[in-house]
Order: sequence, then C-alpha cells, then structure tokens
Amino acid sequence: MRSTGPWIAFLTTLFALVGLCGLFASYATSIPLERAAARRALLEQVLAFSDAPDAAERLRVLAPRLDSLAEPLMTGPGTLPERVVAARTVVLDEQQRESVSLSYRVRLMLGVITVLAAGLGAGILNLVARSPRDQPSTGAPPSM
Repeated sequence: MRSTGPWIAFLTTLFALVGLCGLFASYATSIPLERAAARRALLEQVLAFSDAPDAAERLRVLAPRLDSLAEPLMTGPGTLPERVVAARTVVLDEQQRESVSLSYRVRLMLGVITVLAAGLGAGILNLVARSPRDQPSTGAPPSM
C-alpha cells in the first residue's frame, strides 16, 4: 500500500493557499472605510477653522492632503460649511463605490484561486492514479 501522507500534505497546502488568500483579502476590504474616515477627519479640520480670518490660508496648507476635494472646497459655490457638506457626500459616495468594487474583486480572486487549487489537486491526483501501483524492482519473485 502506498503512503498517502505526502498527498494529504499536498492537498492541505492547496487548501491553506486558498485560506491565506482569504485572510489577506480580508484586510483589503477595510481600506475604503479607513480612507473615508481619514478624509472625513480632514473635512472636520476644515470645518473647525471655517470662521477663522485666515481660513483660506489654512485651506491652502491642507490642499495636498485633501487631494481631489481641495479644488471644490476652495473655489466651489456657497459658504465653506456648505462646501464641506458637499465634500462629505462625495467621500461617502466614493467609499460606497470603492467598497462594492473591492468586494467584487476579492470574491473573484478567491473564486479563481479556489478553482485553480482544486484543479491542480485533482490533476495531480489523477496523474498519480494512472501511474503503476507496484513496480517490480528485479523481476524475480519475492523471497521468504
């Protein structure tokens, strides 16, 4: 009888590969939430100095960190608090779109990795099943 230990270890490795992909992917799903939280905190900073006499200068200092929100906050219509409310809406919309997109890609990746691991395992086990089970070493009958 053949030893099945190496084959069990091989299949365990394939399952572990899928599990590790899922584990690492679970960290990616929090990125849109963390990004939106950081941007909302930055918008709170902008709102905190909206009544300050040097608000425009402070906004220019924060512009690199505001990224795509900087231009609408500096030159958009309405008062600064109204522009901050509009920017919060943009941040929320981006978070939702990024979350949906990332979730889809994570599920697709896990599905593809699972199918590939199962196919590889089945293919190798199929090759093993086709190989001769007992290969005679000398052609002579075994002695007792």
